[in-house]
Amino acid sequence: MFSTIPQPLPPKITGLNISVGSFLPRILMPSSEGVELSPIDMVEPGALGVCIYNPAPVNPMPLPPPGMDYASRLAMLDKRGVSFYIISGQVFPKLESWRNLAGLEDVSFLCDAEKAFAAEVGIPIKRLENQRFRTHAALILQEDRVLAILLEMDLAHNFEKLLAALDLAEAREPGEYDLPDQPTY
Repeated sequence: MFSTIPQPLPPKITGLNISVGSFLPRILMPSSEGVELSPIDMVEPGALGVCIYNPAPVNPMPLPPPGMDYASRLAMLDKRGVSFYIISGQVFPKLESWRNLAGLEDVSFLCDAEKAFAAEVGIPIKRLENQRFRTHAALILQEDRVLAILLEMDLAHNFEKLLAALDLAEAREPGEYDLPDQPTY
């Protein structure tokens, strides 16, 4: 039912040790659920998931700008039966604080402050015009199998492309996406 998403060649991703078709490491990390969990525990068996992976000790995504409603975007994923969670290098108390400020109290996360997961998966670095930038990635998953790696995509950035990648993972033609919110800057 689910398919590996054919991807055009992105800008060179150095430092990333996973690829489409590989599995996320089953490293136990502190979770928002109060117990140690691994990525396989974050998605129902056989289901699709979206993981925002940010190995850096910074916020996984920006706080929503005026007009953007993360809850309505999460509802779009929930309606599709897609799990959403975060793996972050941010320390646990700061990650909880950020989650509350962002209005994402119901979003689960795994805390990789010890960097064990980042050491195995790698830190995505994109190269543009001979410059290197650390970045974050959205991982489209079936349980813990990687179906797509999307740089700089999350609930705030390029959300329509994330929805299109989910359509491709379900062997559906990507469509037009009417987002329920429009940020103002």
